[in-house]
Amino acid sequence: MRSGIWLISAMAAALAAILPPAQAQDAYPSRLVRFIQPLGPGSPGDIVTRTIADAFGKSTGQPAVVENRVGANGIIGMDACAKAAPDGYTICVPSFAQMSVNPVLYKKLPYDPLKDFAPVILFASISSVISVNPSVPANSVQELIALAKSKPGALNWGSWGVGSFSHLYMAWLQSQTGTSFTHVPYKTLGQAVTGVIAGEVQVMVNTPAVAAPLVEAGKMKTLAVIAGGRSPLLPNTPTLKEAGFDPPLSSWVGVTVPAGTPEPVVRRLNAEFGNLLRDPNFVARYLAPGSLSPLGSTPEEFGAFLKTDRAVMEKIAANANIPKE
Repeated sequence: MRSGIWLISAMAAALAAILPPAQAQDAYPSRLVRFIQPLGPGSPGDIVTRTIADAFGKSTGQPAVVENRVGANGIIGMDACAKAAPDGYTICVPSFAQMSVNPVLYKKLPYDPLKDFAPVILFASISSVISVNPSVPANSVQELIALAKSKPGALNWGSWGVGSFSHLYMAWLQSQTGTSFTHVPYKTLGQAVTGVIAGEVQVMVNTPAVAAPLVEAGKMKTLAVIAGGRSPLLPNTPTLKEAGFDPPLSSWVGVTVPAGTPEPVVRRLNAEFGNLLRDPNFVARYLAPGSLSPLGSTPEEFGAFLKTDRAVMEKIAANANIPKE
């Protein structure tokens, strides 16, 4: 009997040495976490990704890295996100273009925004501004419209890809005013900004954070801010609503994970990022300078928002006669 008890004890000890405690198995995170950003460096989405990755790493004590998977209006990065293991160690930070616009613009996508991702949190809204090269003889949206009507197709409108915020506002403005611009898509926001400065394109939509120092340096003019109110970075630039237009689009950044990620992990991430949004020091230091305003949501609220936002984009694309590629 004693030998039998000894044998059972020995086997139990051996198993204990092989199998980690249940608590250790359930711990999250316990290793490096990867954040995928589908747009290029310097974009609002990139700013959010790097700040939350840094904060998450400090909060959890685990390393966090950011990967910019740039190309095809974020399709490359989102495809990588969708195909990642649903274990919480790949976190995706898409913008509205990848989640709400791409399904409206492309006949085939390698990912389904509403099926391949678990919503975590609607993180922030992005203020934007219609900007032009200083040589453009227009100092208001109305003057830009008049100029475009006098020279159909002569003004180049830069963007960071088909379906980007800049491209959609060009299509919307054309449909509302009967104007015609020539769309010039770049790969990244930075390249489009360089294009405006160099005069390759005359118009684009960027952010007040990007435009303000260029305006001060005399390299760019701003015509209208796309936001609920004037930007503190560009106090003399009126809003698009002040110019007589009701902006239909809202630009945002959110956090998702691959579908199938355990709910406790999703809740943990929602709490981590929600805490950041409730920290006024974080908002003032990292979001405000990038023309970002905190939002926040539950995973369920973000999921419902994604469906509504998709419907808005479908209507805009139909009204602007944007064909699917």
